[in-house]
Amino acid sequence: MIKILGGVARGFPLATPKSDSTRPTSVLVKRKLFDWRQNLEGYAFIDLCAGSGGMGFEALSRGAGKVALNDSHRGAFLTLKQNQDQMIKAFKFDPASVVISQSDAKNWILKELKYQFPDSQDVILYLDPPYEQHQLYFDLVKQLLELGFEGEVWLESDRLKGPKLTDVTGLFHSVIKVIEQGDHFVVVGKLR
Repeated sequence: MIKILGGVARGFPLATPKSDSTRPTSVLVKRKLFDWRQNLEGYAFIDLCAGSGGMGFEALSRGAGKVALNDSHRGAFLTLKQNQDQMIKAFKFDPASVVISQSDAKNWILKELKYQFPDSQDVILYLDPPYEQHQLYFDLVKQLLELGFEGEVWLESDRLKGPKLTDVTGLFHSVIKVIEQGDHFVVVGKLR
């Protein structure tokens, strides 16, 4: 079970997909990120490989005005819908503040990014694809660059299975912060 760590929904439990097609961000990594960026008022938050939606719902709890959660797996999508419904019901969030979709991450960027977020200046985009899909990391970042994404990218990987820290930091125009926990790390930065 995953729980919201802070904000108005602190302690609220989220359902997780029943299959092992997703892997939640560890509590320690999430805590370090959101201890660093506690208040997300004025920001929108996108998670392209959302799983249960733990990162996005954490952002919503901490004041993000709009959250877009996407996962290509049907089980994850159904879990996202369940969590969305429960969060809105329990905390009276505006239903329009959470947009759920089931799409390939590359297709989502091509079809939805400019449509849903025409101004990306105050947008945080969380990238946490399956660690083994190294090329997907680079393809997604390339797409974001081509579309002129101006917000922050929070990119999670794993030293043992995913792209290496030096390769990931090399994708950014500027690195704002690196969070490390065991073999996992998240690079926060701007692509342009």
